Amino acid sequence: MTGARLAVVALAVLTSAAICAAAAIPPAQRLRAEIVATLAAPADGPMAMPTGVAVDGGGRVYVADGVNHRVVVFDAEGRFAGAIRSAGETELARPMGLHVDRQNRLWIADGSLNRVVAVATAGANWPARADVLVELRLPLVRRGERLEPAEPTDMTVSRDGTQVYIVDNNHHRLVLQDLKTQAVQIVGGPGQGLGQFQWPFTISQGPDDYLYVCEVIGARVQRLSPAGRPAGRIGRWGVEMGELYRPKGVVVGADGSVYVSDSTLGVVQVFRTDGTLRGVLTDGQGAPLRFQHPMGVTLDARGRLYVVELTANRVAVVTVPGMAPATRPAAPAGGPRP
Repeated sequence: MTGARLAVVALAVLTSAAICAAAAIPPAQRLRAEIVATLAAPADGPMAMPTGVAVDGGGRVYVADGVNHRVVVFDAEGRFAGAIRSAGETELARPMGLHVDRQNRLWIADGSLNRVVAVATAGANWPARADVLVELRLPLVRRGERLEPAEPTDMTVSRDGTQVYIVDNNHHRLVLQDLKTQAVQIVGGPGQGLGQFQWPFTISQGPDDYLYVCEVIGARVQRLSPAGRPAGRIGRWGVEMGELYRPKGVVVGADGSVYVSDSTLGVVQVFRTDGTLRGVLTDGQGAPLRFQHPMGVTLDARGRLYVVELTANRVAVVTVPGMAPATRPAAPAGGPRP
């Protein structure tokens, strides 16, 4: 293998197993990073295969713990602060993706309930139940003679708080809903072309208001205009640097850096919005910084990266020198301290 490869992956390609070994990364593409904290629920109630993460303006961290039908909350010091189990009168079933908007509302995508809700993040302590501020139910999808519910796995909200962009994983599409007019626009459908999707999973919005949609099977991040028109792609299927095998998480920093987690390769790569590679997060020896099946990612207002580790049942808090903060922080955030 060449020195530009992320890892020796013959076994992974054949069996979808984990990466066997790290390979050399060119110095110019080594983005030295450090895990400064990890967030995990108490031993008597651990998270089980968490997927999504969000940080509010007060530094609280929210983690989608769908197997346990809850959203786990950590305070600004990284301490377990409780869990949200119900939104309104309805218990959470399988929360997958989370997002905090500029109004400091926590948005929850619940795939099993075919709904996306927003709840308030105010208050020092979390009760098990959160009051619903907004509730959206996605349009059903006709397949032959039957109507199927959507499966929202993630969403993001426009700067002005009027437009919600929702990922419908199972039907390979985005659902754009205007909160003022209630108008719904469907973008995409199954396929490999630009403007089509193959199992989209997460979404982020950049400082230019463009959307970045991570496709698990499509093995790319697709870039779309705020109106949903295709505008390019990042990555392609493969195991070389700059390629993606099973991307699961995406977040865009205020400087336009696009962070993409790859659950099979176990790494986070950083791209520019034009699709060119900035580099790979590495440890002090220049080897790829490894995560245990990384999923959703987000940035806080201090520029720290939060990486959900599915099989470790935790969230890693990562610093990278020069890393830009979140695109739209609601307020100065603290976040867990090392």
